[in-house]
Amino acid sequence: MVTETSNLLHYLRLSEFESKYRVKTQAQPVLKQLQASINKRIARFNIKESLLSFFPFITTLRKYKLKEDLPNDVIAGFTAGIMMIPQGMAFAALSTLPPIVGLYISFFASLTYFWFGTGRQLSWGCVAVLSLMIAGVLDKYDNKVNEGKILNSLDTAARPSFLFNFTNTSEFSNQNMSLMPENITERSSMSEKDLRRIEVASGVTLIAGLLLIFMSMIGLSRITNLMSNSLITGFTVGISFHVATSQLKGILGIKIPRHTGIMSIVYTWIGVLRNVPNTNIATLLTSVISIAILYLVKTCVNERFRHRLRVPIPIELLVIIIGTLIAKFVNFHKDFKVDVVKEIPIGLPPPKIPDLELATDYIGDGLVIIIIAYAQTLAMAKTMGLKHNYVINANQEMFASGACAVVCGIFSGYICGASVSRSVVQDGAGGRTQVASLFAAGLVLLVIMVLAPFFYHLPMCILSSIILVNLLSMFQKILEIPKEWRKSRYDCAVWVCACVATIILNADFGLLAGILFSIFLVALRGMLTPIIETGQIHASAGNVELRSVNRYSDIAPLKDVRIFKIKTPLYFVNADIFTSKIFSKTGINPIKMKKQSQTYIVKNNDSGKLDQAIALDVANTEHLLEKNPLACLKVLILHTAEVSFIDLMGVQALQFVITELSLVGVEVLITDVPESILPMLKSTGFLDKNSDRLYLSVDAALASTITQLNSRTDVLSSGDSVL
Repeated sequence: MVTETSNLLHYLRLSEFESKYRVKTQAQPVLKQLQASINKRIARFNIKESLLSFFPFITTLRKYKLKEDLPNDVIAGFTAGIMMIPQGMAFAALSTLPPIVGLYISFFASLTYFWFGTGRQLSWGCVAVLSLMIAGVLDKYDNKVNEGKILNSLDTAARPSFLFNFTNTSEFSNQNMSLMPENITERSSMSEKDLRRIEVASGVTLIAGLLLIFMSMIGLSRITNLMSNSLITGFTVGISFHVATSQLKGILGIKIPRHTGIMSIVYTWIGVLRNVPNTNIATLLTSVISIAILYLVKTCVNERFRHRLRVPIPIELLVIIIGTLIAKFVNFHKDFKVDVVKEIPIGLPPPKIPDLELATDYIGDGLVIIIIAYAQTLAMAKTMGLKHNYVINANQEMFASGACAVVCGIFSGYICGASVSRSVVQDGAGGRTQVASLFAAGLVLLVIMVLAPFFYHLPMCILSSIILVNLLSMFQKILEIPKEWRKSRYDCAVWVCACVATIILNADFGLLAGILFSIFLVALRGMLTPIIETGQIHASAGNVELRSVNRYSDIAPLKDVRIFKIKTPLYFVNADIFTSKIFSKTGINPIKMKKQSQTYIVKNNDSGKLDQAIALDVANTEHLLEKNPLACLKVLILHTAEVSFIDLMGVQALQFVITELSLVGVEVLITDVPESILPMLKSTGFLDKNSDRLYLSVDAALASTITQLNSRTDVLSSGDSVL
């Protein structure tokens, strides 16, 4: 019987299990490992699968059903395209670039995403948040120009061709279609400034796109894991406050300087309040009427009857058309001093690499912007994929985002992404595949090639009104804070921190503050609850669960044995807290007992060993129990199944607990060691040193413990009988 029990315990130890079942591998040099990895990839490489993965549209077209999919894609594409036109112009104005840039982006981004994207219902183009962040980059450039660090003038011979020369179809009429206005002497400097700023934005976009493509090729698509949904939402809401604030001057028709950096939103509001008496009444009335019409139709018609309307009313486009006609016939610009869009060139700009030297100072800004664009796009793609039951390839989406940026950078655009509002509308209109993007791009192309001059008299305040109304859905997320708080206080705290930091510190520092706060909360959660005491609950026959002794009843008592579960990774952040929690929860502090023993030795001039003094303290069990009844402990079991990783300080903390508690007569056993931390335990020598303490499960450790305690009891009882 004893032999069977010993054999059972023999195989329940982790060391024996590893030696019996683990596949033994020999360590290879790094170069050989790299070569083996490359050979494995080459062996698995398949040209057909690679092409289908790199060009997802091939799979889409192969499975395309003309009778079922085409009508839906046509309707959805034209619906999204109708929204692209006003939003593209409005968001381009938000970026402080000419409105035509927004149409370029809408066309080229939609076309590029069709080739490389995996999201079938996504509508690509200008996004308010990204446009404002690009405006921040251009503000930095303007500041350098004003300080004289950069020349803003362009030599005629050195002007990039894409800035001034358009395709043959891009000639303007002799009236209001010329690129340069009639009074060249008064406006030529402003024109050069705008053109150079387009080149800066394009250069930043091109470099950021190339970097994102490189990141996708080396598999860094998981970088967005650093940004939770709560962080992205809070950051986006914070940016929305900046977007809305930037449109106040357009709504009121006033002139105030742009502010950048920390507290810029406060300075902007101060400037707005000071200039309220200078409000242009005609501009204000136009804005109020536009906002009222847009809001009422969007909420009371499109939203309320969305299940009945196959296609939502394109109220934004209607407001632009009607507003442009009224402004032209009433002569808003000359008679009422209302700012209008003015000249818009016809045709597409030819491809041209921008002057990258202008963008070198803003590569970091561009990388932050494009990562945010990718994160938002990936989240939207996953949402649509779950809804329509198809798989999203994160690496391919990163490549597609980079490709869209590269193409837009070559064609006078800036960083863009998938629009949430347009994607929802495209999906609601019945969009089935990426083919809908082609029809949307075709509609935008029609405007660029033919209808662009029509928008000469479009009031800028209408574009500002469109932006404000589109931001209402973002501001409504603030009302969800109490609900988020009830769901998760940690996530809600990240949401609020990212939002407030973005509002106060501006976009770059706000995002960084949100990421750092998220990391801090992760570390804090590990520091607050590294361990909990657990006990066994016999839920059913043969089914035993480990649960917290503080939160569950009917815990089966274990004499002289306590079980602690380590709930977090064990690393430098919580290593010291882990050891202090162990000592406080067991009621035994070996360090304090050492100090008391040393004091005892000094007072009695005893030259004996310190270990003997500690043994004397342990022998006085009755005195220890009087101080802390919980200290009656002989075996401590550490359940490590939830320790996802461990570092050197974590290993040292474990060894410290084992060593210190052993000195006071408490045996420490470790169970359920995850395979992920075994290499660290082995490389530090922990496995070899403590092989007799490591068990496969809590049940195995308890079986060994009970056997040992019973054997000790038998020995003691037999000794008493002899005496």
